[in-house]
Amino acid sequence: MMDKKFKGTTLDDFLVRDYLIKILGEGEDFIQELYRDLLAKSLLFQQLLSKEKLPSLTREELETLLEKIFASRRKRKKILEETGEDRLKRAISDLLYSKASSWEERVERFAKEIRGVDKKSARDIASEILHFTFPEDYVLWTSWIWDPESESGAVVFLKEEPPKRSMYGETYEEFESIYKQVQEKLLEFGIKVRGYLFVDIFLAMIYATYVDYMTLSTMHSAKGFFPPAGIMARRLLGIIRNEDLMEV
Repeated sequence: MMDKKFKGTTLDDFLVRDYLIKILGEGEDFIQELYRDLLAKSLLFQQLLSKEKLPSLTREELETLLEKIFASRRKRKKILEETGEDRLKRAISDLLYSKASSWEERVERFAKEIRGVDKKSARDIASEILHFTFPEDYVLWTSWIWDPESESGAVVFLKEEPPKRSMYGETYEEFESIYKQVQEKLLEFGIKVRGYLFVDIFLAMIYATYVDYMTLSTMHSAKGFFPPAGIMARRLLGIIRNEDLMEV
């Protein structure tokens, strides 16, 4: 259940249900394939970023990990060149295994160590690493899901009223209660999956649908150029298939 001390918003049941119906309307094969690929990504992170394996990761393995993160995909080579392999591995180890520190402290330390991307992207990278390595312990908090600075992200479409900075949380603990609220509502509507991975898919499809709608409504000539929502959701989640690749 949600922490009752949190004063954040309560999501609208009918909006959650409406988006869920639309997503399930894509077909069972579509959803199963998305979930299977996201689970495979998480298992890869768990394998490569285990305490035993992490110190011996090769440059190719580090690049593979960065390639599967939305915020680092296009800048993976620059991150490795400017940060350095050893420094990156130490930063990841501290992020994952410094259990005495809070989520915010670990993410901020990671962001200070990483070169080649801006601080917001570095925080997004840290969040993905934590979430997909420990998918049952940490929720995914990236800027496309909720950015309190710009008051934007996928979760704002699950409430009728305009968002404000504190509405979905300014700390990890506050935002976590919103993420768990989404999970609880999906469970109420019959979605029974372990951990938070289906919540990731649900939010990615919401945001991708919004991007698709805004692109086509403001740029009619862009139809057919920008990827459809399903492919955009895959990009956000870092599970692009070879046939969907459009950039190096």
